[in-house]
Amino acid sequence: LLGRTSKETKVKEISTKSGNLLTAKPTDSIENCMDKILSRGIRHIPIDDDENGACVGFLSVKDLLKEVIKQKESQLERLASFALGKF
Repeated sequence: LLGRTSKETKVKEISTKSGNLLTAKPTDSIENCMDKILSRGIRHIPIDDDENGACVGFLSVKDLLKEVIKQKESQLERLASFALGKF
C-alpha cells in the first residue's frame, strides 16, 4: 500500500489503470495467456468478452498451470502407449 493504511485507501488509488491493464480474450490460447502473465510478472488476468469488452472472468497462474499439466500428462500417456505398442 506504499505507506497507506488499508482502512483509508480506496481501491482506485492502487489499482491498475485501464490504459495499462493487460487482458485476454476467450479465444486466446493458454500459451498466449501464460506469455502475457509471465511477461508482466502478474498472477491474474481478466478475460474480456470479444463482443462488448465486458469482463467475463479471471484466469490465474494456477488455472493455467493446471491446464498445461493436464495437456502434458495426456501427451505423455499417448507417447507411452505408442512406445509400448498400444496405439
